[in-house]
Order: sequence, then C-alpha cells, then structure tokens
Amino acid sequence: MVYRQIKDNAGRPINQGETECPAKATKIGPSTGYEYCSERLSPFGGALRLVKFMDLVQFREIFDAFYTSPERTPDMGYHDMIYGILLLHFIGFNRIWHFQYIRHDPMLCSIFKVDKLPFVTTYWRYVDSLGINQGKSLLDVISALREWTWQLCEISHSRIHINIDTTVETIYGKQQGGRKGQNTKNRGKEGLRPVFVSSRRPAST
Repeated sequence: MVYRQIKDNAGRPINQGETECPAKATKIGPSTGYEYCSERLSPFGGALRLVKFMDLVQFREIFDAFYTSPERTPDMGYHDMIYGILLLHFIGFNRIWHFQYIRHDPMLCSIFKVDKLPFVTTYWRYVDSLGINQGKSLLDVISALREWTWQLCEISHSRIHINIDTTVETIYGKQQGGRKGQNTKNRGKEGLRPVFVSSRRPAST
C-alpha cells in the first residue's frame, strides 16, 4: 500500500518583530557612556544675529533676575546652559542628542568662549534636574522679554486678540501629550492640541 504525504518544504516563518516588551529608557547617571563627534561643521548662518539680538534685549540680565536655579549647578552656569539649548533649536536641531554635531563648531565655541561645548550627557542631566519651579520662572523670563521688546519697539496695545487654532489631531493609543477635549470628528477621543470647553454654567440670578 502506498501512502501519499504532502511535503511542505517551506521553512517556518521567522518573527521579525520583538516578542518581548521593549526595555525602559535607561536613566542618565554618572556612569552613562558618552562619545564625541570629530567632524567639524561649517558656521551656521544667522547665529551671530541671534546673539546680537539677545544682547539688545538684555537676555542675560532678565534671565538672572527671574530664573529660579535648580539644585544642580553646571560648570557653564545656568544662563549658558539654557542659551545653548536655545541656539540648538535656532540652528535647526530639535534633540539634546544633536549637541554632538556642534560641540566643536568654531562659531558656537567662540560664542560661549570655550574650546568645545560640554558632552551631550551634561545637557541631559541638567534638563533632568529641572522642575516645576524652573518652568514657572522660564515663563516669567519670557513675559519680561516680551514686555521689554515691546518697549524697545515702542509698541503699546490696549487690547490683544488671541486666535486659537482648533485643529485637533486624533491619536490612537497612549501617546504623550494627548488629552481629551473638544474633538468634532471623533467625540470623546483623545487628541493633540484639543480645545477645552468650560463646563461651568453661569450662576442663575
């Protein structure tokens, strides 16, 4: 008697995704490894104009007057740490890790009067040390800068109209920054930049 058997020569499928949950982000500490980039970049256009503008609006004086310093004291000082992050965003980088690309740039090093900028982990540790007190003080710095800039430009407004962007991006799952508010397309779902409507009713007279 002859038995026919279906031969499956195809190999077993390989799971290309991770089966385990990804590990949590490692907290930065004194033993965190670091590297530096030896590549030199060309000078960034417009950085010197920003420095001149910051001197014109007296950014350092206002910062020292309103900023509440955290417990961690960096070697560069509180002003230069925040100023370095502002320059990083002005150049076009949006992550602290991108400091490794500009650590040896001659123009930026001359602005801070150093041979090279601190390691990326130095900025990470400083940002990690910031709390709610520093957030409130930075808002005070921004308010004072706005008021002083308006005085320099001789601008005085008796009334300001604020246009609120009602564009809501619906998110699916748990994402950072998602909140539940007014979402016309997907009512009750969380979204980015939602519009909040006060639920308080006017008191009856």
